[in-house]
Parts: sequence; structure tokens; C-alpha cells
Amino acid sequence: MSEPMRPEQIAIIRHGEKPPPFGPPHGIDENGKPHPHSLVVRGWQRAGALVNFFCAPADRALLCPTRLYSPPRHGTDGDHGRPNETILALAAKLGTAIDTTFVLDQEEALANRVLQGGSGVVLISWEHKRIPKIVNAILGREIAPPWPDDRYDLVWVLDLQPGGAYAFRQLPQLLLAGDRTDVVPTG
Repeated sequence: MSEPMRPEQIAIIRHGEKPPPFGPPHGIDENGKPHPHSLVVRGWQRAGALVNFFCAPADRALLCPTRLYSPPRHGTDGDHGRPNETILALAAKLGTAIDTTFVLDQEEALANRVLQGGSGVVLISWEHKRIPKIVNAILGREIAPPWPDDRYDLVWVLDLQPGGAYAFRQLPQLLLAGDRTDVVPTG
């Protein structure tokens, strides 16, 4: 029996900007109504800018996604919906549903689904502290550094190599004023 087809590329992003613990800016939902667990305006701007970033990438090595994953909009404690909000506009542009089967702390199960889900290009939008768990589960080794608390402007990319392993790289998004050009140092 042959090995199942694997995605040729897996891109992983953190959700867009969120409200600080106290004070403005406050989160707003997609209808402009205040919501404490939604993105702030800058996060919604990032979500909109991500559409062209992924559909017409300036970096020709970045592929347009064919499958999207995020936690559900309203799930268990900690699943606040921001990762899902971050890729709503992209899902609409692609005419693709977002797979919300997995909740936070199910990163290994998510990684297994992604690897066994067939060919194509995957984009995962997730909570930043758990992103290294996804990367490490896909790679089968501890390589991913912690995702910095202050960074919303990165894409971690896993490219399928001949032989079936994935190579890890990072891309700065450079979508909004103040986005940084540096990446996270790895071990």
C-alpha cells in the first residue's frame, strides 16, 4: 500500500491582533459590535490583507491555500474565535469552508489530520502559544521556537521535500505599518 498524499505546503499563522487585558482598543465582531474575544480593528485589517498575501503572494514560494483550519468560533474556554475571524475573508475569497473540527489542546490530532488529509496546500490559523506544538507534531521533532507574545506578523511555512519530510522556514508578512522584517531565532 502506498503512502497517503501529503500537503505540498503547510502555512501556519497566529490570529490577528487582539484586545489588551485592560482598556482600549476593544475587540469587535465582524458586524462591528463590541466583543471582548474578537479581533481589534488592526486585527481585522490584517485579516483583510492576508487575502492577497495568500491568494497573490509576493513570495512565489508561498502557495495559495486549498484547505483552511482554525478552532471553532465559540468553543471551550480559550477558544475565543480570533483564529477563525482571521481567515474568514480568505475563506470567502477562496470559496472554501474552514475546518473547525479541532479545539485548542488538540494540536497533535490536528497535525495528524493535516498530514493524512491529502495533497494541496494547508493554512492553519491558531493561538500562538500552541503553534509550536503543531509544527513539532508535523515535523516529528522539537524544532519550533516559542512564538513571541508580541508578534502577529509572521507565517511559519513547512515545505514538503523529496522523501516526504518537511523543511521549516519563516516569512515576515509585512502587511501593516509596524510589521517587522525579522523572524524568530531558532535553536
